[in-house]
Formats: sequence, structure tokens, C-alpha cells
Amino acid sequence: MSQGIVCASPSLTITPYVTDAHSFSLPRETVTRQNIYDENTGEIKYVQETPRFEKENFNLNYGISAQINIPLGKSPALCHEATLVNIEAQKLLIKKTKMEISLFRLEQCAKQAKLGVTFKPNTPSAVTCEDIVVTIPPNQVIPHKHKIEQ
Repeated sequence: MSQGIVCASPSLTITPYVTDAHSFSLPRETVTRQNIYDENTGEIKYVQETPRFEKENFNLNYGISAQINIPLGKSPALCHEATLVNIEAQKLLIKKTKMEISLFRLEQCAKQAKLGVTFKPNTPSAVTCEDIVVTIPPNQVIPHKHKIEQ
């Protein structure tokens, strides 16, 4: 991944799971009452009671779910190439920034040295210009003296 470039790659996802269920009936009845009618009159002759054997149900399920993702086409290769190009561009940008910092230091330290101003040796600020050397530019006359002979 480089600067938001995300490349799809093959992946495997494994997810275990467990489910549990418990069911029952309320109110709990132990007998079922059923009216028995007289066929001629339609009146209730008696009530028949049938025992009920209610059951509670318990259920436990468990397992594993697996998912495999495989990218198709040329996209993965192009994405990896784009990432490498982006990383190379970042490296070049870092080199350019370092060079700009060095040139700025060189320019500032040279200007100050030509003015006769330097940092006190062995101080934290002296490190800023410690590797800068100021020499006389070419095609300039170095201050000197001549003996005039008579």
C-alpha cells in the first residue's frame, strides 16, 4: 500500500460460529380437555381428559464458515506496479527535498561567512554550517600586496 493505493490479493476468511435455541410452551398444560357431544341432542355428554406430554426443545448448532477471495484479471499486477512506481516517486521526492535543504544551508552559510559572521565553534548552532567551506570565487583577485622595487 502506498498513498492510498490498496491492492487486492488472494485471501481466506475462516469464521467459526455457534447458535443455541431453547423453545417451550406457556402456560404449561398437563391435560387436554375435549367435550364429547350427544349425537342426537348436541348436548355435552362428558369431558374427555387426555394426558399431555409437553416437551421442551433444545437446539445447538455449530460450525465453520470459510470464504476464499481470488482477484481476477490484470488488476492485481497493475496495482502492484502502480504501488512500486509511487514508492519510487516518494524516494525521489525525499532525495529532492534533502538536496534543496542542503543547497539552502550552503547558500545561507556562505552569505553569512562572506559577511564575516559565523556561529561560535562547538555550539549546537555551529553544526548548521560545520561542513560548509567558503573559498574565493574564480576570476577574482585575492587581496594581496606587492613589493615595489626601485
